[in-house]
Parts: sequence; C-alpha cells; structure tokens
Amino acid sequence: MTNNHDGGASGLPDGAGPVLTGVSVAVVAVSTTGSRTAGSARTRSPWVAMEDYAALIRERTPMRPLCVPVTTRDPHVLTERVLGLPGGVSAVFVVGLGPVDSAAVAREVIERGGPVVLTELDVLTAAVVAATITLLRRRGVPPRAGRVVITNSQWAPLLAPVLIASGVGDLSSWHERDAEAFPLRRLMDHNDVLVDLAGCAPDGAAVGRTVTVPADGFVHGSLVLPGLLAALCGHGVRTVTVEVVAACVRALALITPADRMLPSLDDRRLVPAVARHVSRALGHPVPYRDQQR
Repeated sequence: MTNNHDGGASGLPDGAGPVLTGVSVAVVAVSTTGSRTAGSARTRSPWVAMEDYAALIRERTPMRPLCVPVTTRDPHVLTERVLGLPGGVSAVFVVGLGPVDSAAVAREVIERGGPVVLTELDVLTAAVVAATITLLRRRGVPPRAGRVVITNSQWAPLLAPVLIASGVGDLSSWHERDAEAFPLRRLMDHNDVLVDLAGCAPDGAAVGRTVTVPADGFVHGSLVLPGLLAALCGHGVRTVTVEVVAACVRALALITPADRMLPSLDDRRLVPAVARHVSRALGHPVPYRDQQR
C-alpha cells in the first residue's frame, strides 16, 4: 500500500482529524545521577530528551505535550506525580527510568485507574526488534529460521517476547560470565544476528550482523513514539502489550528501505504506518486515512 501524505504546512499527515485534536500527553523525564541507557552513558540528558520528544509530538501529531521534569527515581513518588496530572492527559511517556522501576510505575498507575504509561524502553525495544528483522531479511534469512543472540537481555524485558511475536524462531541469551565457556565469537559462528544490549561484543564477533542501542535513545525512540501515541490515545487503552510493540515492529520493518536497518525519521509514511498497525492490532479505527494513487 502506497501512502502519499504531503503533510501540508503543519507537517501533520492528512487525516489526523479531530480524533486526536485536543488530546494531551505528558512527557515525564527522570533525571538523577547515573541515568543510563543500554549500559552506556546517555549523550542526551533525560530533560533534554523530554523537550525533544515534546517538540516531536507537537510537530508530528495534533496532540498537546506537557513536559514534567522530576528528580526522583522512587516509583511510588513518580506514580503520585502521574496520577496528579491534569485529567485531560491520555498517556504518559517516561524517559530516564530503568526497566524495573518503569514496570513498577506502569503497574501501580494501572491499578489506580490512571492513564496508559509507556516508556522510552518500550519504543527502543520496537526499534531494536525492527532492526533485527530487517537485518535478517537483508541476509536472506526468514525470521522463523533466524537465530538471534541477545546480550544483557534483562535490560529490555519485552525484547525476547516481541522478537518471538515478530516471528523469530530461535533466541539465545548470553552474559559476560559465559565468555570463558562460550566465547561470543564462537557462538556467533552458529547464529545469524547479535543484539548487543550490553555493548560488550568483542571486535569481529558478528561483523555486519550486530544490532545495538544508541546511547542517545532519541535516535530510535523518535521513529516510534508519535505513531504509537496516535494509536493509543482516545481509546481507553490501559497497557502497552507485546502485541502493541510487535505492531510497531511490523510498521517499521515494512517501510524500511532495502539498504537500511530502520526507516528515516523524515519518511512521511512513518507516523501513519505505526498508528495504523497498532490501531489494527487493538481493533480500533485508524487515526490516519489510507491514501492510494
């Protein structure tokens, strides 16, 4: 299906329509000493990322972003901040929080009837899985026949389930403590793609076959967030599930050019594609019109 949105002067895709107009979302940035991503220091601080994500939402959707900087990682305090947001906030996007605390905040907010909570880790997971799928495709390996090794898999708890939901047939987890008994280079002789979340792969372990998470999470997260928010808001969605993230993966993989691992942020199909695939996975009307020429 070809999508030919010209975006108009506002930069918004045609068909954004009244469904999302007036919807507010909060971008919550947690900035404390030691805020890190994928085992590497961030090159863009959570508060700067918050402003950049808010600008992205403002530019790519009709939604109104609200910036909420916080200086605590305490899940209970963060939950209270989220529940204390204005009643019109339909979704909360959290930047700078690790997987355990993110899950704790999302769970408590759900239990107390608050808005859907999604995190930078959710959108990074979608981008990493999409890059894995496109890398397998470029190597001529169908996902169901693909063999993927993940380092530091606990950093992204949804990664393995989303890879499975995306059709990848074989997954292995590797930790640095395994290096003596199972050297990573030797392991990659029998596997197709390395997803190196730990950033610990030795040079030459999987040349041209490695997916990493950039220290600047915005690079990947910006591909997913606007379209995902467009699909989640206004429908009473409570949680970001494996199926939702896998729908983002399908959208990214389908529009990625053959010579790239991920689509360009400038691709005008990006927001509508993610929004449509997630909406269909949820059984909701799509927020953007399909257009064909």
